Amino acid sequence: MTTHSVYLLLLAGLASGYCNWFIARYIINSYAAILRRRNRTHRARLLSLIGAVEDESTGGKKLIIGFLHPYCNAGGGGERVLWTAVAFHQRTQSESICAIYTGDLDVSKQDMIDKVKDRFGITLEPSSLLLIPLQTRYLVEASTWPRCTLLGQSLGSIVLGYEALSALIPDIYIDTMGYAFTFPVFRLLTDVPIGAYVHYPTISTDMLARVSCRSAAHNNSATISNSVILSYAKLIYYVVFAEMYSLCLRQAHLLMANSTWTKNHVDRLLVPWLYRGGEHEQEEEEDTSTSTHAPSPADEDGLRQRVPPTLADNAHVENDGVQALRRKKRKFVKATVVYPPCDVESFAEFPVSPRASTVLSISQFRPEKEQAMQIRAFARFVAGLETHDPRRALVRLVLAGSCRDRADRSRVDELILLAQSLGVAHAVSFKVNISWDELKELLKTSLVGISTMVDEHFGISVVEFMAAGLIPLVHRSGGPLLDIVVPLEDDAGQGSSVATGFHADGVEEYAEKLALIFAGLAPPERAQIQQAARTLATRKFTVLNFERAWSQAFRAIVAKQSL
Repeated sequence: MTTHSVYLLLLAGLASGYCNWFIARYIINSYAAILRRRNRTHRARLLSLIGAVEDESTGGKKLIIGFLHPYCNAGGGGERVLWTAVAFHQRTQSESICAIYTGDLDVSKQDMIDKVKDRFGITLEPSSLLLIPLQTRYLVEASTWPRCTLLGQSLGSIVLGYEALSALIPDIYIDTMGYAFTFPVFRLLTDVPIGAYVHYPTISTDMLARVSCRSAAHNNSATISNSVILSYAKLIYYVVFAEMYSLCLRQAHLLMANSTWTKNHVDRLLVPWLYRGGEHEQEEEEDTSTSTHAPSPADEDGLRQRVPPTLADNAHVENDGVQALRRKKRKFVKATVVYPPCDVESFAEFPVSPRASTVLSISQFRPEKEQAMQIRAFARFVAGLETHDPRRALVRLVLAGSCRDRADRSRVDELILLAQSLGVAHAVSFKVNISWDELKELLKTSLVGISTMVDEHFGISVVEFMAAGLIPLVHRSGGPLLDIVVPLEDDAGQGSSVATGFHADGVEEYAEKLALIFAGLAPPERAQIQQAARTLATRKFTVLNFERAWSQAFRAIVAKQSL
């Protein structure tokens, strides 16, 4: 084949590629125009259901804010964020209509409003609230995808997003459940601003690191961690998925994160592949980070690389062109920290003393919550007390939480057997699916609140511990380390601070910190920590602070509407 023929083939290939791209864009734009025409009818019909009428000629157009939250009736911390935001818009923006894309098809709007009132104490106005039913929610359920669950759920969310915009194209779209794969759908077929409140990243560099280091965890089974081939196969799957997720995140106009930990991970994912680990990233980090902390041993470079060190060590040296590209100073989108609203007011009146010698744990009975470590640490602490120490008969560990299914119930049974095998069954009790009033009574009378989850994204239960006057003992990672159990700064600005709790890592250190709290601190010292913890929680994590931060972020999203 001659050089001339090669050039002709290259030109033909480029021309074909351009034509295909042009045709694809034409098809997408044509279909988007069809959706917009249909939306006028859908919009008018849906607004008529709540008695709202639009008259654009007189400036009477409504602002429809679409919230994607398929499980909006769940009653958890994510739902508190959603409904607090909805109530805020209803109270402050009379022209706004909040449309919730929901998969809770068997719940009426009034029943949902009543549950929100009972569970969160939030009052919603039905005349400015729309519920848009989604029939394809099953596509984002883990049970639908027993293998490659992350990828399956994410691809399923694309269908979910398409169903949502087919039912109603809002004026502003906000994802409050973590379905980033819906962003390209809205970006391709609409021109509405896209925002998101990220509770936790779908995939993180910590997950990649565990697979790379072949560490067994609740999301990395021993079968995979014990196999080199399976570990590398899963690592490749994770790396490819992380890049897909990164691309989807970059389609949003504004991202809110519930904690510094979440923000740090999302910010790393927002950096394109070739720019990952560049000097510009460090420079930007110094300007935008809301907290500073030492990297963990498993993350020695401060999470600056998406590919874990184990894989990076085996990689070939990059060519000069790529290195030069990574050295370019580029500014990338950064997430904004918006702490979730916490019901701190409900606990602020609880007396700091007297308190029972009780260690309280509040969390769902899921593998990642690591309740077994709590029992082992408690047993180690009790074993370390003197034989005649009266505290041996007084200290108690109470594990309170909810069970979602049979697997969770089996997990509780295993924990009961563990307590028996360690000889502390008499001092360990389980409170499963208890009422809100019972939970508040436990918070009112316990002294220590314990949390052992590694890399917890935020930690609402820890905030509740602190607001209720408990001394928090938490894992040295995630939101509890960076945002919640942090020193309370002196009001006088003298540079001094007061501890608000303790961090630990591993059974031995948890046991040591329990011994310190119960035996090493004098009652006045404990009371000082309790009061400092309450003060920090009631200052930092209020509904008012959330509304202020949400309002500022929302204004930034609205500004994109006029561009």
